[in-house]
Amino acid sequence: MAEYLAAMPFFIIFGATTLLTTVFLIRQIAFSLYICFTRRSSKFADLIPHRWPTVTVLIPAHNEELVIGGCLDAMRNLDYPRDSLSIVVINDRSTDRTGEIAQARAAIDPQMRVYSRSAQATPGKPAAIGEVINQIDSEIVVFFDADYLPTPPLLKLLVAPFVDPEVGATMGRVVPYNTNVNLLTKLIDLERRAGYAVDQQARALLNMLPQFGGTVGGIRLSALRAIGGWRENILAEDTDLTYRLFIAGWTVEYLEHAMCYEESPETWQVRFRQVCRWAYGHNECALKYLLPILGIRGLGLFRRIDAIVVLLFYVYPALTLVCLFASLAYPLFYDYPPFNFTALSVLSFFVGFGNFSPYFQIAVAVQRDRQEDAAALMPLIFVSSAISMLASSYALLLLIKNRLSGNRFDWSKTRRFRVSST
Repeated sequence: MAEYLAAMPFFIIFGATTLLTTVFLIRQIAFSLYICFTRRSSKFADLIPHRWPTVTVLIPAHNEELVIGGCLDAMRNLDYPRDSLSIVVINDRSTDRTGEIAQARAAIDPQMRVYSRSAQATPGKPAAIGEVINQIDSEIVVFFDADYLPTPPLLKLLVAPFVDPEVGATMGRVVPYNTNVNLLTKLIDLERRAGYAVDQQARALLNMLPQFGGTVGGIRLSALRAIGGWRENILAEDTDLTYRLFIAGWTVEYLEHAMCYEESPETWQVRFRQVCRWAYGHNECALKYLLPILGIRGLGLFRRIDAIVVLLFYVYPALTLVCLFASLAYPLFYDYPPFNFTALSVLSFFVGFGNFSPYFQIAVAVQRDRQEDAAALMPLIFVSSAISMLASSYALLLLIKNRLSGNRFDWSKTRRFRVSST
């Protein structure tokens, strides 16, 4: 008996990993098969409202001189009633030509204005938006990152679902425009396809919980105020908003047909830091919302289970690494180990990679996009998966360390690579 009690930590690790591995694997396969065989699309795809609501577009920009010009030129071409549209560029403590470029565009567009933050302001996108959003009185707020290039009809596509009074937020599909730069950008493109064309789309069509991504998305201002307003002290403001809306009973609508172009990281170091920031903020939200979701009634068991699975997205890869090391250490405690967990650790490690690069979903996504040639790189997807797994594991350790020491994560923006502002 004492022997089994001493092994209890191993059993807990193996048991938790087995449960999550099973759920993640079944979920990946089920979502892939569903998207592969369904012909459904968003019920809002062809909707044209009788009245277009007032919209404010927010574009936070910190040292974005390489990309802000192209973004604002695209904003001027948006097909939306001009008397119902305002575009606010938040010049967030920039020390380059971001403010100059934005002011030049605003001078020739009456719908556009520039809000400049002081050099002493709190850094970070959530803080930048928080400084401005309380001054807005439009019905809808739509967010874009400074490197994004919207097409003319995009804003109407994002806003149309708000005719449904239960819709709290909308989210479009992000497509990298620099896919063919190098191996990393090509692998990120595969991950993006799987995440949006299959995972987000399946969650939307199955009435689960599509995630509001914080950019290429809109939020109903009355819904935001109903859930307590904007929070500036959150690293992953998009995940935080998603779960606050979910708990309050609002829906998030993912719109696959609302596509916008973005710039992917072009170096492994930048990608590592980007995933680390995402994972850190996402895990903060997991600590905050895991128990409240378990206690929600009236939202359906499968909706709550999927919401929990998404919260554990960046925890699971770290758990698979722990399981792998535990399976190697476990036999050292026994002359004749009572159980063999090697197969479990290998399977969980593979699925842990698949969590960031879901092989089933990639195969379905490239077929759905009618770009099957992109699947040729699937055997190399483990390379970007390894970077993501290490980044998410490091972020989890850093979160634990900072919680114990009282420190905070140092926010940093993603480096841009475009060589011209237009």
